[in-house]
Amino acid sequence: VANAAGILYNRELFEEHGWKVPETWEEFTALCETIAKAGVQPLYAGYKDTWTTLAPWNAMAVELADPDICQQVNRGEATFSEAYDTTAERIRGLLDYIQPNPSAYGYSDAATAFANEEAAMWAIGSYAIPQIRSVNPDMEIGSFVMPATDKAEDRWLNSGIDLQFCVMEDSPNKEAAMEVIDYLCQDEVMDLYLADQGGISCLKGDFAVPEELGDMKEYIESGKVRDFHDHYYPSEMAVDAMIQTYLLDTSTDAKEKFLKKFDTEWQRYNRDLIRRLQEENQ
Repeated sequence: VANAAGILYNRELFEEHGWKVPETWEEFTALCETIAKAGVQPLYAGYKDTWTTLAPWNAMAVELADPDICQQVNRGEATFSEAYDTTAERIRGLLDYIQPNPSAYGYSDAATAFANEEAAMWAIGSYAIPQIRSVNPDMEIGSFVMPATDKAEDRWLNSGIDLQFCVMEDSPNKEAAMEVIDYLCQDEVMDLYLADQGGISCLKGDFAVPEELGDMKEYIESGKVRDFHDHYYPSEMAVDAMIQTYLLDTSTDAKEKFLKKFDTEWQRYNRDLIRRLQEENQ
């Protein structure tokens, strides 16, 4: 099962106020301004849990940077300072529309606040829907592709694998394990899972796109999806903490410092791979 990451929104609030789903960055910021003028908090965030900073970061990066940017950097053909400049600028721009001091609140706080209609939107993936529903089962949730680009046609859906099965090659119970997997991969069982947990089936078959992801359906069905950039980041690099620190930095050169560190840390934690690539290309 795969997820779909972009912007979760309160359908009921949007319908009540006549707000339209934005397709570009300009439309998105204008919508946030309109929502704020209506006395509603546009966005909520739980950046105390640093991994949540990666949700908007990835959803923007898949649209604003090349999908193979990490490989380009490893080959010495690009830098993150250039490739991630707009992504860094626009994730910081979200702070203008997020509740004050988002690093004081965690993921559960954000889920609860959004479920209790304390904000119109939340930049997070479909994996958060079950937790929201545990607080507000009747909430009308929608989700749209992150509008980080200047042209609507340049948008991509950020999607990655949430759940997969595997059996170890030397498992002494391989046959029994495959029986369990065969059962779990039956159409009717998958339908039960999707109804309860949401997401997108990666199995071949006639599986419906969850209602909450209706605004993303054309991207899902056409395959206009890109993997999370952070799937290529070394865990030791702690990019989520780097982003959190950057968003807390109020200095005038915060973006430049962040991007420079991104490049420096990348070289540090990927030095063996980069050296090997250099040797192979000599």
